[in-house]
Amino acid sequence: MSLVVDVPNQPNVLMRLLGTLKTLVFGTLLAMTPATAILVLGWLMRRMQFVALKSAGLEAVRPGWVLGERGSGFTARLLGGLAANVRVGLGGAFSLLLATLPFTAIWSLSWWAGWENSFGKGYEQAFVGPILGIGGVAIFCALMIWLPMALAHQAVEDRALALFEWRKVRSAVRHSGWSYVFLAFVTVFLALPIFAGRGLVTFASDLVPGFDSFTAEQAANLAGAILLVKALYLFVALVILRGWAARIYTRAVGRALNGPDKQMWTDAALSGMTPNGTRAWSLTHWMRGVLLGLVWVGLAIQIYVGQFLNHDWYVWLTHPFVFLPWAI
Repeated sequence: MSLVVDVPNQPNVLMRLLGTLKTLVFGTLLAMTPATAILVLGWLMRRMQFVALKSAGLEAVRPGWVLGERGSGFTARLLGGLAANVRVGLGGAFSLLLATLPFTAIWSLSWWAGWENSFGKGYEQAFVGPILGIGGVAIFCALMIWLPMALAHQAVEDRALALFEWRKVRSAVRHSGWSYVFLAFVTVFLALPIFAGRGLVTFASDLVPGFDSFTAEQAANLAGAILLVKALYLFVALVILRGWAARIYTRAVGRALNGPDKQMWTDAALSGMTPNGTRAWSLTHWMRGVLLGLVWVGLAIQIYVGQFLNHDWYVWLTHPFVFLPWAI
């Protein structure tokens, strides 16, 4: 009997573990501020492209945080990954800003005209706030039906404003299947800890023994620790959700290439993949669309209730699962 030890593979396992740890550290720390969250968005989108291309059986380059591809020249190798994260992150943030502005602006006005207006005793215009709020929720739910797939499309195509290529995004949504609905369910569920975190300040006295006697430094240290935990959770959740969305997008394009939408995808990044599957019935598509809209109501409720617990005005403009991956 002989004992075989696979020594050559051990360094590979160790390097993978170190790489995962490095990714967690970078992602967590960068998700703690809005400016550095741009880099996280860029890295997540580049990873979505990597996952989609690999799932399609095509050549793909794993994204880095700072370093570029091997053999790409000294400067590109030294800072290529960072430059790509900035470029893709800014492009993604701009597209998402334009896409989400229709409901974030209305929500902000709703808050001002409703809750904030009540402190100014403007009760004769009390109906304005609720009407704007309900309208904003309706627009939010409608846009969220296509936004995750649109973000995956821009990430894979790596083209500015590809998020607004309506015909292709609509085609991807039509071919996405029921897994896209399940992704929405899981997204709303995973957003619950973020929602709960909004109320930590409000209920800190009940949750943390002796909180009322904390010094300013102790309170700041506690807030920093909470932010760090939130950032870690957020980054891990987004890696899972964005990677999942990329796989759904890849399968959707594969189905589209096997049906009447084939021509519109001939110039796409995934056009070289093997077509598979078939397009769902129109009735099934509409059923999924209605169900998706209802699912996203859950996230809208979390955002609204979270604002009553801790109403920083800028939170109306961004949510880490919708816009910037910023741990707020």
